[in-house]
Amino acid sequence: MPENLTLERAALRAEWQQKTIKDDPIFGTVMTNPELCAELLRRALPELTIKWVKDADPQHTIQATPTAKGIRIDVYARDDRNRTYTIEMQMVNEHNLPFRMREYQELMDQEILNSGDDYDKLANYPTYVIFFCNFDYYRRGLARYQFEFRDKWHPEIAAGDLRTLVVFNTKAKDYQHAAEIRPFLDMIRGTVDTKDKFIAAVDAEVQEIRADKKREARFMKEQIERRRELRKSREAGILTVAKNMAAQGIPQEQIITIIATSMGTSTEEAQKFYDQATVAN
Repeated sequence: MPENLTLERAALRAEWQQKTIKDDPIFGTVMTNPELCAELLRRALPELTIKWVKDADPQHTIQATPTAKGIRIDVYARDDRNRTYTIEMQMVNEHNLPFRMREYQELMDQEILNSGDDYDKLANYPTYVIFFCNFDYYRRGLARYQFEFRDKWHPEIAAGDLRTLVVFNTKAKDYQHAAEIRPFLDMIRGTVDTKDKFIAAVDAEVQEIRADKKREARFMKEQIERRRELRKSREAGILTVAKNMAAQGIPQEQIITIIATSMGTSTEEAQKFYDQATVAN
């Protein structure tokens, strides 16, 4: 199928220029600035009195074993007291948020513990999994949901494992425990308060990233390659289906109609796929 690279590049360039703090890879790149990352965490968790962060790493990958499912974290950081954070932007509700957080916490511990380490090492590395969500997963209207492990019948008894889950909700109505982070939640929704020094600094960083032609070119190249691979995979699947239908004796006209409908293409293009699928038959 012919590709119009000029149109595709123009569309991708426009897409890049419209990206904001909520988008990948903008958010991760902005947070490589340790001062901005530290300030975000201070506002997210003001009770921690964070002095500074180190090792702010965007698109950080953790995989326990070669065959295990890995995760790619938007931002992975550690502060002055070895508290370790994963920070994620989640714009679409995939209805699995608790289980994603469960997986993140498990893999964070495996990242901290080396072979032969005693479990006591984890006492020096509290972990925080933070999600900024553009939806209210728990449907209570709260801007901040925070979870720790406690006894079922006596919630005043904490498990003491130093693991914390925090979910921020941009659709909130109640900001009782999230006043400091509210301007950032507003920014995710598209309202940029440049009177807030932190928000102004983040916005300036976003604009600088979008203006970087090298980053733009890398984004476009990655997207073009990804789309090409997706097209190849889709076309291979359709060819396989066409071969199977032909082997079952389904009429040529019906197969061509199915191909055209599946691929959103013309009958002529579908005919070419049919011919390619059945050339060996």
